[in-house]
Amino acid sequence: MRAMILAAGLGTRMAPLTRHVAKPALPLLDEPLVRRMARQLADQGVERIVANAHARADSLARALEGLDPPVELSHEPELLGSGGGIAAARAHLDGHGPFLVINADMVIDLDVAALLEAHRARPALATLALRDDPRQRQFGSIGYDENAAVRRITSLIDLGGESGSGLFTGAHVIEPGLFDQMPGGAFEIMPSVYLPALRDGARLGTWLQPERDAWWPVGSPGELLEANLLALQRQGEHRAADARVEGETRGRVWIGSGARVEKGALVGPEAVIGRDSVVPAGCRLEQSLVLPGARPPAESLRRAVSFADEVWRDA
Repeated sequence: MRAMILAAGLGTRMAPLTRHVAKPALPLLDEPLVRRMARQLADQGVERIVANAHARADSLARALEGLDPPVELSHEPELLGSGGGIAAARAHLDGHGPFLVINADMVIDLDVAALLEAHRARPALATLALRDDPRQRQFGSIGYDENAAVRRITSLIDLGGESGSGLFTGAHVIEPGLFDQMPGGAFEIMPSVYLPALRDGARLGTWLQPERDAWWPVGSPGELLEANLLALQRQGEHRAADARVEGETRGRVWIGSGARVEKGALVGPEAVIGRDSVVPAGCRLEQSLVLPGARPPAESLRRAVSFADEVWRDA
């Protein structure tokens, strides 16, 4: 199976953290989000992976170095949207059966085999991975019938016969035949492809992600902070062997390779200290994230993200 990771974009909602790095190259416990996703797909047998890139493409390339299989980049000099990006990568995806498309700006426990099995069991132009989640009020929902066919897409189209609804996780399996229904240039896949297909009587399927599996959006500094703290809770405390911890730590903390916590600093509870960063004397960190190479100020920070020599604070 082949897969595409949608990683292009300006990262506007993630500003100012995206001043020098693409949003999908930001880390979850010191691993870039896009690298983590590519690794998870490869671990589940995906044989070829392509990711699109636009802003800060060099940071994406660095984040994906050394993976097996190698991740190919589809560069977009101009943004093409969620649909146009897929169309531009057709040469990487077409001709080998259904392929997976997945957003890069999230953390998801995705069972690729289960999604593909659902797609094959009830043939459709595409099968969308949904989640029964209260956050669908925030992100919008997709309604489906008793045969798992899409009947409604938010408020854009409602064909009736809805028996349940779910939040779209940003993962979908697509048949190569859908390429022939894609317009040229820049476009979004929902309004420009999926809606016309439904109006023409085509079937779009759905699959529900198990509730126990994670789905965390990572589109803003607050969401990046929350995702790292949730990952810390799941994985537990970690201190790299080459980290220097001369200050005090409390509760669960993650301290990356080459990081230094100076004497007179206090880290935790619930703090993630990225690789090669320095927490100086007088700094107090709680429920906070220090990005790789950063140096937070010698002050108390709670629910904050330290990057380079700047700080984002959760208002």
